[in-house]
Amino acid sequence: MNREGLLILGSGTVTLLAALGLIYWLAPGLLGGPADLQLVQLDEKLPAYYRGIFREEDSSADEFLLKDPLTRVRARPLYPRYRGLGPHDILGFRNTAVPVAADIVTIGDSMTYGNNAFLEQNWPSRMAVNLQRDDINVYNMSTGGWAAVQYLDMFSHALALQPRVVIVAFYTGNDPLESFQMAYGNEHWAALIPDPALSAGDVPAVSLESATDEQWDVVFRDGVHAVFTPRYRLASNDEHPAVTAGYAIMLKAAARIGELAQSNGVKVIFTIIPTKELVYARKVAAEGFDAPAEYSRLVMLEQQRIDGLRGQLERLAGVRYVDTLGVLQQAAMGGINLYPETGNGHPVSSGYAVIGKALVQAVGELLPPARSGLYALMDGDTFKVLLVSPEGGWFFNDFSLLEANGWPPEELQTIELRDIVNLPHRGVVSEVDSARFGPACCKGR
Repeated sequence: MNREGLLILGSGTVTLLAALGLIYWLAPGLLGGPADLQLVQLDEKLPAYYRGIFREEDSSADEFLLKDPLTRVRARPLYPRYRGLGPHDILGFRNTAVPVAADIVTIGDSMTYGNNAFLEQNWPSRMAVNLQRDDINVYNMSTGGWAAVQYLDMFSHALALQPRVVIVAFYTGNDPLESFQMAYGNEHWAALIPDPALSAGDVPAVSLESATDEQWDVVFRDGVHAVFTPRYRLASNDEHPAVTAGYAIMLKAAARIGELAQSNGVKVIFTIIPTKELVYARKVAAEGFDAPAEYSRLVMLEQQRIDGLRGQLERLAGVRYVDTLGVLQQAAMGGINLYPETGNGHPVSSGYAVIGKALVQAVGELLPPARSGLYALMDGDTFKVLLVSPEGGWFFNDFSLLEANGWPPEELQTIELRDIVNLPHRGVVSEVDSARFGPACCKGR
């Protein structure tokens, strides 16, 4: 072979080796190499996933709420139970764990997070207990300081949990203005803007804390003590262009949630949690108090705003609305102490219990019945036989044991993987025990 031929051969060999090296780097499995040795270089296009989840700056932060470019604030992940707050899961939501799938997801602000109450006493937890369904789990995706824009954002993320029902709870005490600030202050949410003539600077100035002379202290005949902050709550319900735009943003977000829900086969329930002032309005009138002008104005305008938003929500396709104002007012008339004896507008445990109970019937009607009995679980072109009993799930690998345990063929129903994702699996049936593995095990379940 002449010198020119050697050069061509050598060049081709180098090219081949380079190509094989590139293949081994990008897809080592194609050459028989171990895929687990493949490396991925750190760069801005492919951020390290776990560094985003287990952020050292989050776990070492002193603040309870952390800044976020899309939701403005988010709750600190893995926050412990402390002074009536927490615990938070790895995503920063008030749950003890993140489920593979959630049957019910609740979305809201601090009213749904449950300020003033322990985790077990907030309304999502109370609702879960009142459902009396040990096969149903509830996951709470709520954070204080959020409003309609964040509710829409969280709904899109909640779909990853394959929920059957999502409950979105608006709060008239501050959602309108906070929704306005988010839509007009962050261009990412500009599509929700209802009036382009307005700008972020049009939001009225609001003091986060009411001065003592702005509070109205009331003691009712039954001894219930309430401190109202009508001027502060009036800011989100007054006849102001930013407030009107804020309510329009709430409706826009709700409509988009409804559309996403229908396209993903999810049931949606909307509710509106009212201010403490409106909850006690019937009781104030019944006992003949001489209410301050700002209180009377707040009650009138907030009721009008709720009536208007409720009517529009009820017209959205495929969604349901549950009233909490009426049941809260009824509880107040009955002497139940719903709020702390301060200007704090969040309910106490008894108030959250009323809200949770109000939602139970509507939620229960949207849930599938509890699974019980013998099922065929499809696995590709074949199926596995699964027994769902009070103990959990048992697989029948030996079909002769089906008849031996008393199961006739016609008892076999079908079931989807989503239906058993949270079901504890106990193992494989390997014996004849008709009381445990036959039809008798599931009677009355």
